[in-house]
This record gives sequence, structure tokens and C-alpha cells, in this order.
Amino acid sequence: MSVPAEIPGIGSTALKPKVSPTFDPLRAGVGPEEYFVMSRIDGVTSLRDIIVTTGLPVGHAISIVSRLRAMGALLLPGESPAPAPAPAPSAAAPVSSANAAGSGRVVMEAGVAESRSARMAAADGRGESKVVAVPLDVSLPDPSPQELAILAADLDASESERRTVLAMARRIGADPWTILGVAKGTELSELKKVYFRLSKEIHPDRYYGKRLGPLAEVLSSVFESVRRAYSQLTEAKKQRERAPASASSPQAPAEYAVELFERGCAAEVSGDLAGALQLFAASVRVDPQLRVFRRGASCALNAKEPKVALEYAKKAQAIAPDDPSCARLLARAYRASEELQLAEEVLVFALALPIDNDVLMAELRSDLAMVRKLLTQA
Repeated sequence: MSVPAEIPGIGSTALKPKVSPTFDPLRAGVGPEEYFVMSRIDGVTSLRDIIVTTGLPVGHAISIVSRLRAMGALLLPGESPAPAPAPAPSAAAPVSSANAAGSGRVVMEAGVAESRSARMAAADGRGESKVVAVPLDVSLPDPSPQELAILAADLDASESERRTVLAMARRIGADPWTILGVAKGTELSELKKVYFRLSKEIHPDRYYGKRLGPLAEVLSSVFESVRRAYSQLTEAKKQRERAPASASSPQAPAEYAVELFERGCAAEVSGDLAGALQLFAASVRVDPQLRVFRRGASCALNAKEPKVALEYAKKAQAIAPDDPSCARLLARAYRASEELQLAEEVLVFALALPIDNDVLMAELRSDLAMVRKLLTQA
């Protein structure tokens, strides 16, 4: 189906929503798909484009957007966020601004630079926080040539965003507590909140389509270090909890397959395409699902693994033979494998299917024109 002009309860799909700064995904119980869609809401992309670029079926994507709206996650143009609970005064020393670099207590610049402990207190809703934050020094004393170049470059990232990423990059290689910016011994329930907020701040998808230049590689490294740190601190507890429960309530194969798929998506986003492909392969061995075949094919194409992409794309089309988006994915895999004649046949077949999505229709026609151009040059 095509994206409608309006969504009931929200309005025109030409509107460009943003995520409310006071929305707490953990408290609202946001699931993986909802968070995936929410990560694409940036205040400059229209609802229509958000729905199309998720790759999800249009109706399903609309239902997720509607749920996010009902949760209070979405702000439409002209709307103001609901006031956040006021944090209690902190006993810690005041945080200095970026201009007072000598104090060593700088966390972030104004607007982005409230301490994490203050943010945790606001999100806790009781005016106090269980998290003892380790200050992040964004003054960057003795900056390296690379840091200076990133700060001076013309990029689609504010200075405060750059300083935050660079300051966190300096923590790579430290103990996992320091990487996450919390004191040793912080409760695991609080670590989850810290990790969720950090991953939202530094997730590469937040900067999708923006010019980051040399900052992009640093951002990916920071995100991966945060992910690994959280995994290190939580894995031991997961194993302890898993052991006694395994005899009476083992994890269902479908649940394990979902876990593998989500880990694969995280690895792909962080740039570990080989690791992502291994996790996708493990997921389909446990419980073959269409979305895993589709994501695996796309990941394999990005990893320059056309044979793997073709295998996944064929299985995806076998499950959904009348889905033109699956046919397009198969044609891309054939094209990457230099089987242009087969790519042309699949695209012609796809264009004969009922297609209500104007964007997908245009993409299929563009792909077919490109394949035919390559065929004439062969």
C-alpha cells in the first residue's frame, strides 16, 4: 500500500516530527521496532519519508508511528514537550562551562552539556539518581591533530556534539565502567538506563545522511566501545540468571532467534558487517524469518558478499514471491553477482506486480534502466 496523505490522530504525513526531549523510552516500554522507527525521527524528515525508509510494510510502520505518538514520544511542529520532573539539587560540585576548561569537571557544553547524573535524576521521576556519574571532560586538553581537524572541519554536527564524541573516544580502552561514564558498582538496572541514553546520543543512525567526514569513524568506534562495555558488565549477570532457569524454563528457539537478529542489527549499525552476517546466519538456522533474510541480504551487499546476498535474497523472495521489495533486493543481488540478464528479468517481473508505493515504483524503474544500460555496455 502507498503512504496515505494523513494518519488518523496525527495529521498530514508531510509533517516533520521530532522526538520529545522529555520522553523516557525505558519508562514507556519502547520495543526494538519502535526504537528503530524512533531513531529516524529527527525534526527534518517527513512522516512519509520516515515510513518509507524504515523498510517495514507501510501499515505496520504507520501503526508503530501511531503508538509512539500515543506514548508521547512524537512532537509535531509547533508543539512543546511536557515538562520533565525537576531533579533534586545535587551534592556534587557545580559543573563548569566549556570556557572553564581548567577545572576538569566539564561534562558538556550548554544545551547538550548537563551532567549525566542530572539527566538520570530527571528521568528517575523521584528527583534523585542512583547513578554516580564520571565527568566527561569535553574541554579536550592537549588536543591531537586529528581532534583539531575534526573540530575545525565543515561537518553536519555541532561543536558540542563533536566534543562529546571526541571526549568519549578518549575513554576507549579504559575499564567498562569508565567508558559508560559511571562509578564502579553502579547497579545493573541503572546501567541499562545509562546505556539506552548513551546509545541514543551516539548511535550512528542519529546522523544518517549527514556529512561527518573523519568524525564518522570515531563515532562508530565510540558506539562500539559503549556497546562492548555494557555487554561486558551485563553478561555475567545474564549467565547467572540463565543457569538456574534453564532446567525449568529454557529460552524458546524463536526468542533466541530474535535475540540473535537484534544483535546482528546492532553489529551492522556499528560497522561490524562480518559479525552481523554471522549472527544473521545463526538466527535463520534457529528460526528462518523473512525479515532476517531481507536484512541479511542487504548487509551482505554492503559487505561486498554477493553470493551470500543472493542466497538470502532468493530465500526472501521464496517466502514473499509477490512482494516487489523482495524482488528488488533479489535483482540487486543478481546485479552484484554480475548476472545482469537475471536481474533484468526479476525487475520486469516486479514492475508487473501491484505496487501502491510510488517511491518503490520509481526505484524499480531506475534499477531497470541502470541494468539495461549495463547490458548494452557488456
